[in-house]
Amino acid sequence: MKNHKTLKEMKKIVKQFMMLMAVTTLSLGMASCGDDNEDNGGSSNGSTNSSTKETELAAVNTNYVDNTIVATYKKLANDCEQLLRLSENINSQESVNAICEQWKVARQDWELSEAFLFGAASGYGIDPHIDTWPFDVISFTKTMAKFDPSVSEEDAATVAHLIATTQNFTGFHAMEYVIFRDGKERNFADLDADDKFFVKAVAADLYLSACRLEVAWAGTAADKEHVALLEEAELMPDDDFGTEFRNAGQRGSRWASALDASVQIIDGCIDIIGEVADSKIGSAYTGDDVTYIESPHAYNSIQDFYDNIRGVKQALYGGLTTIDATVPAKNSIMEYCQTNYPTEAKAAMTALENALSTINKMKRPFVLNYSDPTAGAAIESLHALDEALSALKVKLDPNQTTK
Repeated sequence: MKNHKTLKEMKKIVKQFMMLMAVTTLSLGMASCGDDNEDNGGSSNGSTNSSTKETELAAVNTNYVDNTIVATYKKLANDCEQLLRLSENINSQESVNAICEQWKVARQDWELSEAFLFGAASGYGIDPHIDTWPFDVISFTKTMAKFDPSVSEEDAATVAHLIATTQNFTGFHAMEYVIFRDGKERNFADLDADDKFFVKAVAADLYLSACRLEVAWAGTAADKEHVALLEEAELMPDDDFGTEFRNAGQRGSRWASALDASVQIIDGCIDIIGEVADSKIGSAYTGDDVTYIESPHAYNSIQDFYDNIRGVKQALYGGLTTIDATVPAKNSIMEYCQTNYPTEAKAAMTALENALSTINKMKRPFVLNYSDPTAGAAIESLHALDEALSALKVKLDPNQTTK
């Protein structure tokens, strides 16, 4: 349990960030969902399933919320807090190295979570806010050249406002560009006072975003300090996605049945598989857009791809502890499918392991080897995984259709 001093310190940092924005009379906030009835990707046919199936899938959904979504977001929030702490004292090469390493830790948490971007991440606009890429280096350089936030309160407020309210001026990739160069930690001597200000402000924004994700899914089980920080920043979520997902089919839930929610688990996985194959790898590999490369300055692209698919595995297998497991956990969607649809489940599990292995064999760094045949092999393995999971989804809910 964190002590009171920790909470007080974090509140102070967040208050400083908020006060900077107050100078411009603009409030800090992430874009909220414009429609409470967002498309969550699951089946909405309202079909009646056997009570036994609904009961078993309700247990799957509860396990998914508690051990996959909430557990991942809590870790992300804690790791972003550490990123913020390190950003407060960038005074040596060792401190730069430490913040670069912590960036990778928090980055991994986020990439794992992309298997469930529905709910708070998409509904509150947090995904595009903290993870838009490729980072526009030219625009960033021109914009920062206009301001001196380390010495001017007005400039600091303007930069803080940009960080808090825009997409391609903040988040993981903005910080990445400032602290990494060509796959290595940036030289401390090359960081000026404005760079250090920027890194700290982005870290504060990342921390608030991560806390918001956690609280929106954990509800009353959320870290009390994270709740306090969001209340201080007036960023408390309006939704309790975790309760709705657990109670799918009951009054007040946007998921029409436990089956709908369980289908959503698989759909979240299919969505990120398609993005990794066709956009994250495919855009550059096919020559469609050779600049469309994620995490190029840290040379972290392939790790991003790999962690996205490890996130798929934890979603299917039942939580953070199953990322490297060979057997799905009790009350996971894959355990349920193994019992009821063994042929399709086995095919999906085999395709999943093959995709992880193939991605891990890609030639690194991706930014220098995006046309290598190993990238094409990874795309093929991901398409096979997509097909296997789509077939499994149809077995789970015959009212679904294959792509």
